Amino acid sequence: MDIPFLYCVAGFILLGVSGEALLRGAVTSADRLKVPPLFIGLTVIAFGTSIPELTVSLNAARSGNPDIAVGNVVGSNIANILLVLGAMALFRSFTIDAGTLNRDGRIMLGVSVLMVLMALNGVITQWMGFGLLAILACFTFLLYRRARQEADVDETAASVDENLLEGSLFLALVILIAGLAGVLWGSDLMVKGAVGVAQQAGISQVVIAVSIVAIGTSLPELFISLFASLRGHASLAIGNIIGSNISNILLILGVVASTGPLNVSVEIANRDVWVMLGVAILGLVLMRSARRMSRFEGLFSLVLYALYVSYLYFS
Repeated sequence: MDIPFLYCVAGFILLGVSGEALLRGAVTSADRLKVPPLFIGLTVIAFGTSIPELTVSLNAARSGNPDIAVGNVVGSNIANILLVLGAMALFRSFTIDAGTLNRDGRIMLGVSVLMVLMALNGVITQWMGFGLLAILACFTFLLYRRARQEADVDETAASVDENLLEGSLFLALVILIAGLAGVLWGSDLMVKGAVGVAQQAGISQVVIAVSIVAIGTSLPELFISLFASLRGHASLAIGNIIGSNISNILLILGVVASTGPLNVSVEIANRDVWVMLGVAILGLVLMRSARRMSRFEGLFSLVLYALYVSYLYFS
């Protein structure tokens, strides 16, 4: 078995396990330090699931692989809707809160359109990166103001409870540090493996990034969303998925581009960003149908994702 493929497998596993540990360690540490649940929910949890994507994209950009940096974000957003949301519905059909769809769903569509426009430009400049971070700051502030309503406060508190660990602050900090180290190591292995596999197989780095790398960095969202849904907190899972897609574009591309211009390949601009936008629209349409997503719709989403990945490799 080739070394690059082993790197991918090792990075895949490390990102999934470490991302989960990092998030839960951070949430528990903040809770033990008496940080308000509302703040934890809107910052630690909202951004925590995007840390694997952030580290992978930063490592890729610094090592001169912009296709992996951008493809990881685009592919992760596609996987979050078709793979994560589809798996949730297949395991257990669920109803959706209209407020989450009307508010956050529209924002997700807006930033997805913004991503398409930046891709068509061919480069995400430093000024664009700073602009994305400014939009993220405004979005988080607006979320905080709206979340002070009683219903949202209760929902956010429940999201914190879903991610708490048993034990002391010291144990939570140990798990947090171990998770962070694992994510950093896993992202490095994933980038090395992805580049190596692409070179050996004659496949473009974009294809590897929007499939293998994207699935690996989406594992925390998958685990957290499945657990939340199975425990009867589907609205938390939906909020996590939509919020992660927003953070992937505003936070990750914002941070990476602010360190230097980020080129977008023609392959991504002509194909993958349009798939990402179409999937975002499809996901919202499926969730809006009677404000419920059935097992059949979940299976439909998973089949679509399998077809998309198959097309990438066989084309």
